[in-house]
Amino acid sequence: MRYPQNRKAETRQKLIENAGALAKKEGFATTGVDGLMATVGLTGGAFYSHFDSKNELLLEIIKRELAVSYERINQQSSQENLANFLNVYLSPSHLKLPEMGCALPSLTTEVGRADDSAKEEFEQGLVKIHHSLTAQLGDTQQAWAVISMVVGSVSLARAMKNPETQNVLLNACKEFALQTENE
Repeated sequence: MRYPQNRKAETRQKLIENAGALAKKEGFATTGVDGLMATVGLTGGAFYSHFDSKNELLLEIIKRELAVSYERINQQSSQENLANFLNVYLSPSHLKLPEMGCALPSLTTEVGRADDSAKEEFEQGLVKIHHSLTAQLGDTQQAWAVISMVVGSVSLARAMKNPETQNVLLNACKEFALQTENE
């Protein structure tokens, strides 16, 4: 059976998307090639016809996921004020659905353990997000502080069991960020 010429490219793109969601939910390093390929209904043996290495897939995931996060943050920050952005980002649904949310809280520790090429790709995406938030806030330092606080807040809250404690943390960070903006 002959497949259409673009099937391999479509499968590769689908794998990047699905593996990105899986990496955000369950972690990239802990997921084997078989698990990653299962997201597109293929066996692990087909992996190397799409990527030279697992690291190459990680680079593509970082590139795609940070671009998606940038678009979401850029759209929210340009259409709404900081309070609305914080309400969306620091929400219980963002905690519960990491595969649907921003890549920064999920992939930061993964990339921290990765090689320099992954760190470089991550940094490029993060700097682009920072520029977008700086444009909205008008302050480069405040943008870095807000990014760090919201990403850290989501990471910490995801590590907590009690939803009440999670909400206390998220709300404290929202209030602090809004106080800082009004000063």
